Amino acid sequence: MRFDSSLVTNLKLNIMSKIIKIDENVDFSVYTKFTKDLGLFQVNASVWSMVSQDCTHSHDISDIELEFSMNNKPCKYMGFKELYEKLYGADTFYKFRDELTEEFEEEYFEQTTYKTK
Repeated sequence: MRFDSSLVTNLKLNIMSKIIKIDENVDFSVYTKFTKDLGLFQVNASVWSMVSQDCTHSHDISDIELEFSMNNKPCKYMGFKELYEKLYGADTFYKFRDELTEEFEEEYFEQTTYKTK
């Protein structure tokens, strides 16, 4: 029986080769809650963001979720939307929601401890 020397060499190389870590990216998922009292009703915002460990590469909001309440009692989202449009007119809710989302986003970046600039 003959051994193929290239087979033995390849086997030795496979055993001797190492896996080397080249890079590692550590990000932190940040969850922040805000509230805004608008008199007749209140809005709670849950803001999820990702922050790089050294805070220099990225800091992005991944989602903002709004919850509405009246007299500090939670409302169903679609029920609140329907009530808002009955109070303030058809097709007004989405503009209101978008403006609130923008306000909470600005406030998040103003108050966050993870400054990137």
